[in-house]
Amino acid sequence: MSQITVVGSFSMDMTVTMEEFPQPGQTLIGKKLIKSPGGKGANQCIACARLGGDVEMIGMLGNDENAAVIRDLFLQEGIVIDHVLTTEKEPTTIALIEVNQAGQNKIIVVPAANFCYTVQDLLKIKPVLAKTRLVVAQLEMAMEVVEKLAELCEELQVPLILNPAPAVPLSKELLRRVTILTPNETELAILAEAPTENLEQIKAAAQKLIDQGVQNVVATLGDKGALLANREEVTIIPGYPVKAVDTVAAGDSFNGALAKALVDGKTIKEAISLANAVGALTVTRTGAIPSLPTLHEVEAFLRQWEAKQ
Repeated sequence: MSQITVVGSFSMDMTVTMEEFPQPGQTLIGKKLIKSPGGKGANQCIACARLGGDVEMIGMLGNDENAAVIRDLFLQEGIVIDHVLTTEKEPTTIALIEVNQAGQNKIIVVPAANFCYTVQDLLKIKPVLAKTRLVVAQLEMAMEVVEKLAELCEELQVPLILNPAPAVPLSKELLRRVTILTPNETELAILAEAPTENLEQIKAAAQKLIDQGVQNVVATLGDKGALLANREEVTIIPGYPVKAVDTVAAGDSFNGALAKALVDGKTIKEAISLANAVGALTVTRTGAIPSLPTLHEVEAFLRQWEAKQ
């Protein structure tokens, strides 16, 4: 059995690059269209694998050409997909992504096959979850699946990293079962129902989630790094400021790296520091999965960074 199990989403990403985002009712000429596999779950899984992680992917694909491309990619990456299912009801999920010249992105996901994965499907892989060391999940599957996954992780005493994206308010029952919650600033504001416009507000919002039962909140803050909050401390783990080309998959690469580092035995602070570096390197490249770095590339990035300091 794999050390890390990612239960989550697939998609085929259709990414359009442009100077500026269009205004409502406005038509613009884009620069480039890129079609590539993605989805938060898939991105996190591949990010982990490229860093040397022993990882399995769980989820649902359609019975179509996009699914065949995704399956081939996962096999090439050496990822176990024995429990990736196929549905005839819906096509493989599509994500429509806009990226402007500043590297900012806007994303619309059409759930399709991802939402066809059911609680009954999840219960069938309980033996897989029982033997893994860490589970990673997101919110691009049906909420009842995410809630049951958290319940199973608690029962099996398997740590759960939950990347709460796309963010929606979560129940206290779900929050208290999360080992590490990894929102960005916007997602943190939605989850805590509190402003996150400055560091003090971010700390207060994270503390609110800790008070609701989350064991650790790791809020990603872009090139400023990440905030770690738990019942013992609230601290900032510094980031690696770089020139962002495309921020798509930055958070996903962070989560994949965090999972791999924790399974390797690093402390949570050490794991966050490595994840910050992986996220920084990811945003210097375009695309989702094409931007995810290997362990060798991350080590080279860190050596170059240290040499400049």
